[in-house]
Amino acid sequence: MMLNKVYKFVIIFISLILIVGGYLVFFFDPDNFKTEIEEYVSSKINYTFVYDGKLDIGIYSPTTNANGDENDISNLESKAFISISGIRIFDEVSKPASRIANIGSLGLVVNKDKLVEKIIDVDRAEAQDVVYFGTNVDEILMKTYSLLKFKNFGGINSDNNTVINKIYSNAIIINNKMLINDLYFETQLIQSSGSGTINLTNKRIKIDMIGEIRKINDMRSSNNVYIDNYPKELAGKELPILIRGTLDNPDITIDMKDIIKKELIDPIKDKLIEKIQDELKEKFELPF
Repeated sequence: MMLNKVYKFVIIFISLILIVGGYLVFFFDPDNFKTEIEEYVSSKINYTFVYDGKLDIGIYSPTTNANGDENDISNLESKAFISISGIRIFDEVSKPASRIANIGSLGLVVNKDKLVEKIIDVDRAEAQDVVYFGTNVDEILMKTYSLLKFKNFGGINSDNNTVINKIYSNAIIINNKMLINDLYFETQLIQSSGSGTINLTNKRIKIDMIGEIRKINDMRSSNNVYIDNYPKELAGKELPILIRGTLDNPDITIDMKDIIKKELIDPIKDKLIEKIQDELKEKFELPF
């Protein structure tokens, strides 16, 4: 299923948290080892990783928190930030390599004191301005929805790419186990959230997510291209997404059966049955 492909970027993102959030900040000087950093990250995520922008590592020192209040700065020395811009990821087996994704910016806040204890504690990891190449999940969903609703949807975005507005998570890695919390990503039409674990010894993944159509008011605030064709019957309906397998070979299951049956097929079936009953009643002058 084409929709599954974009969720593979979730695995790439999580792999970047693991590599960038721990080993990169500890072992490399970003000013002198750009090529070595690219080669190291590429070898760990099994894709070709390059960046054309800037890589910064420093002490995390925001002046205010999310509520606008002044932060307690007593423990800021223990937190480091890592930011990378202009990231491009390619399929390393292709010659020339095909693009997997572009990432405008990747930022992480890491508890650096925990690194010496072999604990990677990522307070926040976020990527913005992401383009995943090769499939447009929003267009696929809209075309499937329109087909089942007998509506005409010729497509809005001709690019076969998915625009991911943002993706973020926090994670802690201890005793070869990665605990992932508050995992969230958002396209122009879909939002997904969840949590899970990865066993780093055997690379086994267990991540559960729930996807749903974004609220139309949220879409209006960003001049979203899908507002005029908003799939209102799907709004508020949960779409279970299970990510299993391994980091090298993830198995992604998206269960759309219930939504398609309850919201799209059943109403059509009921109308057809009603129409057949009316025709039989008229033709044979049935009393019911």
